[in-house]
Amino acid sequence: MNNILVLINLSAGAERIAKLSLKVAQQLSANVLLCNVFELPVRTPLVLAGGGDATDHFEDKLYLSIEELADKVKTHYYYEHRNEAHQPKINCLHTTVFNSDKIKSLVAENHVNMIVTGIPDLLELNTSGLLSIINNADCPVLVIPENVNFSTFDSTAYLTDLRYCDVAVVNFLKKFNSKIFVTHVSSSGIPDIEDCYAQNLLTDAVANKVGYNKLFLRNIKGTNRKRDLETVTNTAAIKFFTIVNHKHYVLERFLSDTSTTRRNYHNVPLMIIPYPNWRQ
Repeated sequence: MNNILVLINLSAGAERIAKLSLKVAQQLSANVLLCNVFELPVRTPLVLAGGGDATDHFEDKLYLSIEELADKVKTHYYYEHRNEAHQPKINCLHTTVFNSDKIKSLVAENHVNMIVTGIPDLLELNTSGLLSIINNADCPVLVIPENVNFSTFDSTAYLTDLRYCDVAVVNFLKKFNSKIFVTHVSSSGIPDIEDCYAQNLLTDAVANKVGYNKLFLRNIKGTNRKRDLETVTNTAAIKFFTIVNHKHYVLERFLSDTSTTRRNYHNVPLMIIPYPNWRQ
């Protein structure tokens, strides 16, 4: 992994996303490229004429540049992680154009292997302009919902139909050195599989090929799949979900809830892997 492109957008909290992206870069021995997708608003005190008290008066002033954000974040991060073997470098990119084609060219030009961005609510992906970037991306996109924090990505649930599990995805997830819970959910219209068969399938089709001792099975079946997926989220302490885009409608099913029926797994970061044209 070379560079992580971080799309800074004000709605999800620029500083928080920048700091979390550094944690991911630390874990993957990567560097960070901050991209100013939007200007960054900072509230500053308003000085009143006549020397009045301005404590409760503010005006919005767009003075925090992407470079200032980078300096602020890395000063704090480097001090906290001064004894780490790898300290991610932070560089900045500027663009006046924000669309899926532009982001795709930035990925290619800057040797980017992952995109990180924030969103207030994962369920907003269904109507967000971010979805066009994800659909057009040829590298994984990590989407971090609001109010999420983590120290390290030490566990992921790779949501897939085991009969069509991508070994390349598991090999990518190995780079996190985290527990990988291959979470089987049968594709629409295809019967569930029994636990013994699922375990044999995982061993023969995946584990024997990747040689990784942190690979585990979760087999979701029956009529209460969303409830069971919530149980997996809690019991396995899942830090992020992994889904392959454009494959068997897994992403669409994952995001099929509304604000009134949302699930606990919608409060967890989501790694979306491109399919089928993944440039690794």
